[in-house]
Amino acid sequence: MEIDGKRHNMLAGIGCSKCIPYVSCCQRWRKGRISIIAVDGEQFQCEGTGTVRLRPARGGVPVEAEVIVASVKPLGFNFVLGMDGITALGGVTVDAQRHVRFGSENPVACAAVNAGLRIDERNFAASYNPDTRSWTAVWKWSGGTEPGALRNTAEEYLPAEGARASYEEELQTWIRNGWLVPSDEKKFGAARGLIPLTAAVQRNKNKARPVMDFRELNGYIDMFTAESDVCAQKLREWRRQGVNVSIIDLKNAYLQTRIDESLWPYQTVVFRRRRYCLTRLGFGLNVAPLVMRAVLKRVLSLDPEVEKGTSAYIDDILVNEDIIDASRSSYSLTCKPHERVANGARVLGLRVCGERGQLEWKRDNQVANVPERLTRRSVFSCCGKLVSHFPVCGWLRVAAAFVKRKVNDASESWDEVVDDKELRALLVEIAAAMKTPDPAEARWDVPGDAAKVWVDASALATGVAVEVNGSIVEDAAWLRPDDAYHINMAELDAVIKGLNLALSWQMKKIELMTDSVTVHRWISDGLSGRTRLRTKAASEMLIRRRVGIVLSLVKECDLDLSITLVRSAFNKADALTRVPRRWCKFDRTPTAACAATANTDLEQLAARIHHDAGHPGIRRTLYFVRRACPTASKRLIREVIANCQPCQSIDPAPEKWRRGKLGVERVWQRLAMDVTHCRGRPYLTLIDCGPSRFAVWRPLRLHSSGEVVEQLESVSTSAELQRNCLQTTTRPSGASRLPQLAARWGV
Repeated sequence: MEIDGKRHNMLAGIGCSKCIPYVSCCQRWRKGRISIIAVDGEQFQCEGTGTVRLRPARGGVPVEAEVIVASVKPLGFNFVLGMDGITALGGVTVDAQRHVRFGSENPVACAAVNAGLRIDERNFAASYNPDTRSWTAVWKWSGGTEPGALRNTAEEYLPAEGARASYEEELQTWIRNGWLVPSDEKKFGAARGLIPLTAAVQRNKNKARPVMDFRELNGYIDMFTAESDVCAQKLREWRRQGVNVSIIDLKNAYLQTRIDESLWPYQTVVFRRRRYCLTRLGFGLNVAPLVMRAVLKRVLSLDPEVEKGTSAYIDDILVNEDIIDASRSSYSLTCKPHERVANGARVLGLRVCGERGQLEWKRDNQVANVPERLTRRSVFSCCGKLVSHFPVCGWLRVAAAFVKRKVNDASESWDEVVDDKELRALLVEIAAAMKTPDPAEARWDVPGDAAKVWVDASALATGVAVEVNGSIVEDAAWLRPDDAYHINMAELDAVIKGLNLALSWQMKKIELMTDSVTVHRWISDGLSGRTRLRTKAASEMLIRRRVGIVLSLVKECDLDLSITLVRSAFNKADALTRVPRRWCKFDRTPTAACAATANTDLEQLAARIHHDAGHPGIRRTLYFVRRACPTASKRLIREVIANCQPCQSIDPAPEKWRRGKLGVERVWQRLAMDVTHCRGRPYLTLIDCGPSRFAVWRPLRLHSSGEVVEQLESVSTSAELQRNCLQTTTRPSGASRLPQLAARWGV
């Protein structure tokens, strides 16, 4: 049994009315003269009375129990569990295997005690009280042991200018509603933790909300987030529900969930020099979103029809009114009035409204202004507000990423001031371009299971866009690293990322749209099985692996996949990989590598890049070198490759023959000869260089000069060879007989 967070051996005494712990097991007790009589009639004195928190070792919701503290171990045990403790734990059962189970850990007993409204997870537990119509949660400590007093002494972080009045007014409301209660050591025990207060400004509502810094407390609570909801995926799920939907928002969602009284000392705050205990679930506690998710999921699952027609994310509930009426979906939770999305509503940070029988979404926040003081932190914040979690951003996505990369290169820390006129000019240009029109808007509802996936890649970025019924429903872009691999590899990566995005939408019929002829050939050949993948690139195995991934996805996900080649000008993903050319000129500020003071330095740079790139030809080497130094010339690259020893050894420049003709006017005046191997056997090939172009093929027993001379002599009996000229490109073994034959014939 866990007693005040620590495990102890105990005796369940059904004949004992009170719980009796050994003095070292109880932390909250006060002295008093109390005597008890044991079963054998012996009377012994106790130290006093107190309270302990009990929880079965196998898990469950902790309960409070009043105890009588003994100075000696009762009956040799650290703790005797009396009937009051057994009742608080929901009863005790012993099965045929003599396994002891308490009500809070026994599903059957639990259902009988409280209609089954209990939740027990690895890092928290929650239960529903039908009398108060409220949920009470308790988190579980890491390792099952409570920490000592927390170390934080900061009471408050100064709120933003102009936010204090609204922030303090909200705190007063919390006190009036009983969400903050004065700390009472006699009732709740000594305070063990202080949570700093601060204000979070909600610009869309013009309000300041109190938030708390739970970072120290969160360090003592384990997190299990594998099953947590992801906003982007939940957004896709909601957009698949159609147009007849409504949104329900819980009113003060976190503050509807109570926290067990035993944990109040760990979440105390100081407001106007007075200490209060937070009695509700705090925003910032690491398990708070998991608690809300579990509670909402459990409440909605109580009615199968409600469960089928609803989907919840934290404190928002989307209701599909084709299945269930929105008025039925609150189910004992305090909610705001439901809003029909077609009439205009805010859904997961997007403004959605109905237009021409379909739903459209757009940005719900104002476009961020260019910060007056440019730092990495302020620029990242500005760019984050521009693209946020919006499904479609078009050119804005790669532009914001380009600006963030530029400020990263210009600063070494988050708060270092960046004095860069070009960076400010980029931000001003982006802000102006967003006004006509804003790219962050698109169609909301996504029907069907067929989609076009547009993919593209450039030297700067990789981009994909998913199109359904003529509308782009989601796009994405990723900047490529400076030392990126070949463009065909990037195009293949774009294909895989595009398929991943389409599969997250549960699409089954997918048409890939690409402007890369090479990738189109690779994928189409792989899908049809018409021919094997043909490439001699240095990354051949990586290319085969990527094509194999595409084919595996088609097979395992049962996809109907096709690929279409389009012109670059018509590729809808092209805008996701481009920025204005002048931006790239801004980005190419002179560096030590570019500003070579001597021609030898530039040659060394070009030679190193040529070697790192895998010894490509002049054109590709010039492309890679100009990315590092735009002043490099083609003449310089030609000289570097001419002096490259590996290139000369692998592909030496051959001597060129003088151009001419081997043909003659008379038949059998000149004869071309060669030895050819076919199916493992040698053949002597003779071709007349005269007008007849007559060819003779004679099999050879051995590839030797004797065999060749013998066949030539047999041919000479049927052809006039007195003035013939023999030409051979293959020298057989024992070739000394050929000059003798040539001398005898006068060739």
